[in-house]
Amino acid sequence: MSADRFCLPTLQWYGVPGTKKDADGLEQVFKNYLSMKMRDVPDLLHHITTMFSPRLLQNAEVPIYKLLQHQGEFVVTFPRSFHGGFSMGPNIGEAVNFATHDWIAHGSDANERYRSFARPAVFSHDRLTFTMAHHVEQQQSYKNCRLLLKELERVVQEELQLRQKLMETGVRDVSDQIELPKNRLDQLDEDSAEYDDKRLCHACKHVCFFSAVACVCSQSKVSCLRHSHFMCRCPSQRRYLMIWSPVEELKATLKRVNAHCESLKPEGQSDADEDVPSTVDALPAIAVGVERDLEEHKGDEIDVEPYEGYDEPWQPIKDEPVTRKDELASSHSPEVITDEERGEEIAIDDSDDEIEIVAVRERSTNSY
Repeated sequence: MSADRFCLPTLQWYGVPGTKKDADGLEQVFKNYLSMKMRDVPDLLHHITTMFSPRLLQNAEVPIYKLLQHQGEFVVTFPRSFHGGFSMGPNIGEAVNFATHDWIAHGSDANERYRSFARPAVFSHDRLTFTMAHHVEQQQSYKNCRLLLKELERVVQEELQLRQKLMETGVRDVSDQIELPKNRLDQLDEDSAEYDDKRLCHACKHVCFFSAVACVCSQSKVSCLRHSHFMCRCPSQRRYLMIWSPVEELKATLKRVNAHCESLKPEGQSDADEDVPSTVDALPAIAVGVERDLEEHKGDEIDVEPYEGYDEPWQPIKDEPVTRKDELASSHSPEVITDEERGEEIAIDDSDDEIEIVAVRERSTNSY
C-alpha cells in the first residue's frame, strides 16, 4: 500500500494525492494523451513504463507536489497516490509494501479496480480478509473489527445473492457430487497462493475464493459469479457451481466476527458513533513554490509527441551494425515476422539452427 526508500544521491519525487478527485484527475489526463495505447493495454497505469510532464497535470488543475529525498530519509506513499521521479545519480533503493489495520477499505477498492480491467491481484483479497476473520480473537480494536465486519458482510451478501440467482437460471450445484479441498485459513502460504492462481476468473482475473462457475465444455476455464455469462455460448444448464465455502461456513464466520465486535464495543457507544473524523489537516490548494513555477513557465509549449529513438527504420541490436547491403549480400535472407501487439516487424535469422533477432522496425515504415 505504501513504499519506503533509502538512497545515496538525491532523489527527485513527484506525487499526486490519493483522494478520489485528484487520482481521477490524473487518470483522466493519462487517458486524454494515451487513449490509443490504453485501448491495447487497459492497465497501462500499473506498468510503471510511462512518464509525462507534471506541467500537463498542472494545466488540468490536478495538484502535484514535489520533494527531494536525501540519504537516510524515508518517503511514505498512501493508497492510490500516484508518484514518480528519478535519481540524480547511482543509488541503492529499497521499497517495502505494508498495510496498517485500517487498510481494508483501500484494499477492497483496489481489488475492484483490478477486476475492472482484468489485472490479476498480487494476492487474494478475499483470502486475506477471511484469514483475518479466522484470527479475529487477536483483534483488539473495535474500529478495525467493524471495518473487517463491514467488508465481510459486503462480500458474503454478494456471494449468496449471485449463487441463488445463478441456480435460478439453471446452473447446477454439484457440491454433493464433487469434493473440493477446503480453503486454508490458518495462515497465508505459498501453496495456497499457487492454488489460487489456478482458479482465476477468465474474464476479470479475480481469484474465485468462495466458489466458481465451470462448464462441461472446458476442463480448465472457470468464472467468478459475476461473469459466467461471458465464458462460453453453452446454455446455463451445462454449467455448474464449484463451491469451496458452503453457506453455513460463510454465515458462521460473520456471526463469530460480529460477536467479537460486540465484545469490543465501548460501553454506551452506538453504531452512529463509529466513524471517527480525520485529524489530518487539509492539503493546500496548491503546493508551495508552484505559483512561481507557473509564472516562470507561463505560455511554455509542452511536446507530447511520442519519442522517436532512431531515424533509421531498422534498429540493429547486434554487436555489429546490420545494413541492408549486408543482408542482400548474404546467401540467407532473414525471415520477417509481425508482432501485432507491439506494432513491429522483427527480422530473425535461423540459418545456423539458432534463432537470432537481427533487427526491429515499426510496421508503418515501408523502407529498409
